[in-house]
Amino acid sequence: MSSHKTNLNRSVMALAVLTALTALSARADDDEAAALKKPENTIELGVLGVSQSSAKFGEYSGLNKSGAYGIGNLDVRGGSAYDENETGGTQRWSIRGSNLGLSSRDAQATISDQGSWNLGLQYDELRHNLTDSYQTPYSGAMGGNAFTLPGFGLVTNANNPTLTGGISAAQLAAFRTMDIGTTRKNTTLSGGVVIDSHLNYTFDYNHLDQSGAKLMGFGIAGVNGATGEAVSILPMPTNYRTDNYNVAMNWRQDDAYATLSIVGSVFRDGFDSVQFQSWAGASGMQLMPTAPNNAFNQVNLSGGYKLAPQTKLAANFSYGGGSQNVPFVSTNGLLLNNNIPSSLNGSIINTHADAKLTHQASRELLMSVAYKYDQRNNQTTSNLYNFTAISNSASHAVNYPNTPLSTRKEQLEVAGDYRLTQDQYLRMSVSHENYERWCNSYASGGGTAYTATTNCVVAKSSADDKLDATYRIKTNEDTHVRVGMGYSDRKTISDPYALQDFLGQNGAVPGPVPATGNTTPKGQNAGDYYGFYPVFSASRQQQYVKASVNWQANELLELSVSGRYSDDKYPDSTYGVQNGKSWSLNLDATYNYADNGSLNAFVTQQSRQRDMTNLQSSTVGNKAATATALNVPAVASWTNKLTDEDLTLGLGFKQGGLMAGKFELAGDMSYSLGNAGYNTQLSYAGATLGVPTGSNILTCRSAQILSCGQLPDIRSTTTRFKLTGTYQVDKSSKVVLMYLQQRLTSSDYYYNGYQGPANATTQGNNPNTLLPTYQTSGSYSVNAFGASFIHSF
Repeated sequence: MSSHKTNLNRSVMALAVLTALTALSARADDDEAAALKKPENTIELGVLGVSQSSAKFGEYSGLNKSGAYGIGNLDVRGGSAYDENETGGTQRWSIRGSNLGLSSRDAQATISDQGSWNLGLQYDELRHNLTDSYQTPYSGAMGGNAFTLPGFGLVTNANNPTLTGGISAAQLAAFRTMDIGTTRKNTTLSGGVVIDSHLNYTFDYNHLDQSGAKLMGFGIAGVNGATGEAVSILPMPTNYRTDNYNVAMNWRQDDAYATLSIVGSVFRDGFDSVQFQSWAGASGMQLMPTAPNNAFNQVNLSGGYKLAPQTKLAANFSYGGGSQNVPFVSTNGLLLNNNIPSSLNGSIINTHADAKLTHQASRELLMSVAYKYDQRNNQTTSNLYNFTAISNSASHAVNYPNTPLSTRKEQLEVAGDYRLTQDQYLRMSVSHENYERWCNSYASGGGTAYTATTNCVVAKSSADDKLDATYRIKTNEDTHVRVGMGYSDRKTISDPYALQDFLGQNGAVPGPVPATGNTTPKGQNAGDYYGFYPVFSASRQQQYVKASVNWQANELLELSVSGRYSDDKYPDSTYGVQNGKSWSLNLDATYNYADNGSLNAFVTQQSRQRDMTNLQSSTVGNKAATATALNVPAVASWTNKLTDEDLTLGLGFKQGGLMAGKFELAGDMSYSLGNAGYNTQLSYAGATLGVPTGSNILTCRSAQILSCGQLPDIRSTTTRFKLTGTYQVDKSSKVVLMYLQQRLTSSDYYYNGYQGPANATTQGNNPNTLLPTYQTSGSYSVNAFGASFIHSF
């Protein structure tokens, strides 16, 4: 009797628990159904404080200045499709906004009638903060097109105040800090209308407004007494307006579909040039042209058809043209012959076509054949321009043609996906790619080396054969493995007799260096030594392997590891890049130690190495040493190794259910290290004479020369710690608190050349013909605190 009573009590308890769970499940289902019918709207308002100003920290986020920022996010949706769904409502509207208190803000509004029409308006803004350490003595606004030096005077030696004509204490005091950055404001209007189940029309209009500036070197021309080739680094304005449009007709019926669209783009620059004042030799005003206005229009046609139950064809075609016909800006009197066109009259025709045929040969085998064609046909006329370089030296007077380069690329790929077993898959593809370069027009004329048969490009064509294979296996329910490999063989056909507009006379054919009494035409073999090929167009053999494993160890722990290794060789390059290697390794782990708690960690390592060589001397005989210069043997060469290492470690956690289930805490921390090394070795032992004889002998490793050896590593380390707490006040409200600490330590000798004299008695590191800017690489240590309130309704 007692036993029976106990069993009965247990049954009643089990039934009660089951009933409660069923009720909870039903309530959850009702909540999910309600969410679909009436989506949750949210508004977030708050404040964020930043401890230190840093352009690098706030490069894209807008948090580049110390102080307070507003936090504003919005997501509100409604319409009869939610409120009256059961009675046939079809209209929806939405208003969304993110980062509304920052310069990286985004806002959009949409309204639609399902199956009939839609309309949307979007605005986004992004500021790119480039540097806050730039200094200049020039007067003029960042983003403007006029820079003057009122009362600054002239400078002969920009790096040494103690020399005659050296930069003075008063001139150093004239330097001021100017923040440099660009701002992009993007406005988009889009919409569509549905005619019937087969046909609809869409449109998209975008207006891009860009302002601000980017730093650029302004070379001073040696005219009207100014010292040619002296340099000022100034803000080149980005006063740009771009209008883009896209109108499309989309059709679908049964087993066929097609889209016809017209796209266009119109670019306008608010300035045609920048005026800037010379500080060397004479203080006259000079001009630097800006980007010219241009336009582009294109027609696109795409479609597909199901030829058979197992066979499909898809294809795309586009034809477009770009034009640029802005009058030339006459710059500083360097043209020696004004008998030239008044504008470029540039015209480029782009043609694209691609098609892909897929066939399901069996349940196990899917085959495909794809073809792609791209042509950039530059129809711009080539003309000879007679001018001098900015040095205005008679020896640098040239007749150069503009080079309207055209390119064409064709690619054919055959691929197959084969299911070996239920858990094993193999994909293989073979492709062939042809790439051609040429000029439809290349000006020639008397008194120049540019004859009617001159080629405008050295690397005329290349053919690249590729093989790729990937194998996937599911070893069990918890483990997935993927292994891949690839091989590429690119063969380039070059014309070393081609002439390009360079002053160099190193490209003697067959070389390696020009004979005594050099008669090599300027720019032959692009001015490079015979046997040198640029890495992007040189013949290359490339192979790679890659693999990944994902393992669900148990319900709590998931691990993944992946890696890649590649090897490049350049067998036809006597000079230039000889080989390159790279590898990467990624480890990732996630541990769910509780229903509302988890840990995750990752490690990423990347490594890259490049080896190259080249000639140093362009003369047949030896160059004797002097008191300040090394001896250089005939046909001397050098080698260079570039290494690049990156390591990133990360750890994160999330814990919910705290404070009676109302508080959730999340955090993440990471450490990144980037290190680049640059090492150069000469093929000979060079040394200066030493004055007096036997003393003060310098080598290529000496600081005064430093043409060989290991340069200081370019190194940066970033540490980041972020902690976020979320407290659920009630069903519809929560408070979020955030703390962020981020530190960057950067060391880059590139910036040494920007450092001028610290005062009137010290020498700077900048060249004496470069006005210093005192820019730094952007190290920082920033703390940020945020608090916001989120309301849902």
